[in-house]
Amino acid sequence: MMESKDPGPSRGTDMIRASSQHLGHGMALAASVALFGWIGSKVGEWVGAERIFTLMGILLGGAAGFYNLYVQLVVRPREELKKNSDPTERN
Repeated sequence: MMESKDPGPSRGTDMIRASSQHLGHGMALAASVALFGWIGSKVGEWVGAERIFTLMGILLGGAAGFYNLYVQLVVRPREELKKNSDPTERN
């Protein structure tokens, strides 16, 4: 009789942690686009050019959100790896 291998609670917990982390990054990007788009819309109403300011807000929000995503997923892990691999470096 063949035993089925249970992935174990550790693997399931790691999978949930990773997926929730990436879900959080996606939500932050979406919130950035929505918030900047809304701000652009309100400024556009005040100035009298709602469409262009809304579009500029959405683009600015997308750029800010993507920059945050890049920092969280590329820059910080690279810095942590560098810090952990070089024992002579101290902050």
